[in-house]
Amino acid sequence: MYEVILDRDDCEMCGNCVELDETLFAFDDDDLATIVGSIRDGNIDELEIDDAEIYTEAAENCSGECIEVYDDEGNPI
Repeated sequence: MYEVILDRDDCEMCGNCVELDETLFAFDDDDLATIVGSIRDGNIDELEIDDAEIYTEAAENCSGECIEVYDDEGNPI
């Protein structure tokens, strides 16, 4: 199990995550990226996932560096 986190305060609205997979990422009413199906705590979106591949790619391509993926021990991947 992995956890993906998107810190909306760091979102630059570059759209790289949405372009990568718009079924997993979207822009909300504030024009900031959000993780589809995530739980929002403050301005942080959190989602537990089984496959980290596409989320890791999104994190690598994020110009605002607002996406992070962690393994089940809390280590960044």
